[in-house]
Amino acid sequence: IVFDKILKLNISNYHAFLLAGFLPWVFINQSVISYASALVHSREILLTFKVHPHYIIASNVLDNFINYLIATFILTVSLVFMGMISLDFFQLSLFFISTLVLLGFTFILTSLVSFLHVFYRDVQFVATFVMGLAFFVTPIFYTKDYLEQSYPWILKINIFYPVIGLFQNCLYTLNLSEWKMHLVYAMLVNLLLGIILYLLFNKKMKDFYINV
Repeated sequence: IVFDKILKLNISNYHAFLLAGFLPWVFINQSVISYASALVHSREILLTFKVHPHYIIASNVLDNFINYLIATFILTVSLVFMGMISLDFFQLSLFFISTLVLLGFTFILTSLVSFLHVFYRDVQFVATFVMGLAFFVTPIFYTKDYLEQSYPWILKINIFYPVIGLFQNCLYTLNLSEWKMHLVYAMLVNLLLGIILYLLFNKKMKDFYINV
C-alpha cells in the first residue's frame, strides 16, 4: 500500500501483484541471510557425525519453505475470497512448477553462501548487503517496465528476476509466453549456480571440516 500510494505506481490490483513477487522474495531472502552461518553454527554436529553439509542446509531451507507455503496459502485464499484474484487448475499447475524452481534456486544459493561463509567469515555481511540491494533492483513492488525504460541491463544480469517473474506471470497475470521465458532463464541460473557449487565443493571439501 505504501509503495502503491507514495510512488504512484499505478498498477491495477496491486495487492495481487505484490503478493505474487514479494512472498517468493521473502523466502529467498530469509533463507540466504538466516542460514548463511548455518554450517558454522552446526560445527559440533558436522564434526561429530560427519554429516554432509547439504543435509544441514536442506533441513533449514525446507523448514523455511513450509512457512512460505503456509503464508502463501493463507494470503492467496484470502485474495481469492475477496475477489482480487482468480485461479484455475492450469495456473495452479504453473505455480507448482514455479515453486519447485524456487525451492531449487533457494537451496543452491543458500548452500553456496553458507559454504563460502565457512572459509570467509565476512560472507554473511556481504550477502545481507547484496540481498538488500537486490530487493530494490528486482521488479517486486514495481513492474519491469520501470527498469526496461532506462536500465534494461539490470534485468539481464539479475539472477532473482527470472524466479520472481515465474510467479508474477502465473498468479498476477497469466502470460504463458513470458512464463516459459522466465522458466528457461531460471533453469539456466539454477544450472549455472549448481555447477559453481559443485566445483566449489570439489575444490574445498577436503578443508571443510578443518575450517568449519
